[in-house]
Amino acid sequence: MTDALSKDLPFDTIESNQNTIESLTTYRLLGNTGLRVSPLAFGAGTFGGEWGDAWSSSKEQAKRIFSRYIEAGGNFFDTSDIYQNGQSEVWLGELLKQAGNRDRMVISTKGTQNQFAGDPNGGGNGSKHIVKAVDASLKRLGTDYIDLYFLHQWDMRTPLEEVLYTFERLVQQGKILHYGLSNFPAWYVAKMQTIAEKNHFSPVSAIQNQYSLAARHSDYEHLPMCKALNIGFTAWSPLANGLLTGKYQVDAQGKLTGSGRLTETWTTDPSVANLASEKNVKLIAELLKIAQVTGRSPSQIALNWMLKHQGVTSAIIGARKLEQLEDNLLALEFHLDSEHVESLNRLSAMEPISPYSYHTDAMQELIHTGTRVETMV
Repeated sequence: MTDALSKDLPFDTIESNQNTIESLTTYRLLGNTGLRVSPLAFGAGTFGGEWGDAWSSSKEQAKRIFSRYIEAGGNFFDTSDIYQNGQSEVWLGELLKQAGNRDRMVISTKGTQNQFAGDPNGGGNGSKHIVKAVDASLKRLGTDYIDLYFLHQWDMRTPLEEVLYTFERLVQQGKILHYGLSNFPAWYVAKMQTIAEKNHFSPVSAIQNQYSLAARHSDYEHLPMCKALNIGFTAWSPLANGLLTGKYQVDAQGKLTGSGRLTETWTTDPSVANLASEKNVKLIAELLKIAQVTGRSPSQIALNWMLKHQGVTSAIIGARKLEQLEDNLLALEFHLDSEHVESLNRLSAMEPISPYSYHTDAMQELIHTGTRVETMV
């Protein structure tokens, strides 16, 4: 990387992955666990009919997608208790039962949000809600354990120690094997990891944040933290709700055009709200250019960039159609030239805001004053 923010950060590249032909069966260890997961997880948020056509697959289509994913060697499914109003967990559980392969799969689900209007304890990350939420997810999934359970978001209220003790109790009971935090501040994750280690509790195994060429906010703190603390990083919306698929254009008035979620319904990407920004227009133009030169789809380029060069354990794809899944499955089976990686890095780089603007060669020179200091890893 050469952009101002990321060139000095430790998650620059994954040396072992850059020149390796990979597929769904090139499994990766999930952080500090012994779980082996596919680099492309399948996000089952499309399993269900509650969110409208732009977000939903029919039951038959969901079954075909599920079968094709596991046929290709995929073993990592991600869902949540709120996806499709609970229908996602139900459908996924039914498919796992029909396939008879539950123990071969790694299932992650999430809880935090309130599904019981007017009940102050019907949501959040307190023990009362999370214990009930886990039990409800187990029932919908038709399983007696969850491989990886995430808190869906920070509720800004529950004491961190209560969250940690709740997770430890659930692990000891065998209801969950590992736990993670989704959309949490880096300081919170690091503090929880420190307290867990001090008390010999089960550690934070993974975090789940939005991450893509169009939303690289985790470059600031979360990715370096994951490397330092050996925490897995799973990326949601790696294609920015379709922005990086190449199916959208910008008209003469600077408005995003094209058919899909970004122009027809709600999205999950608040950090890329200005979709037709000058930065995104240039980024997508470069993505299309690289796709044309390499003979690959824009989606494949975006996923390849993330998984081979950014320190991401697994990217959660949310294909609604079988052909979308087939396209995504090819994302790891090629190499991007260094000049293509560098151009994508440069165009997608986040601004080096303070204090990261101090992490430059010029500022380091004020510390080392011409001497050479190397870090031995």
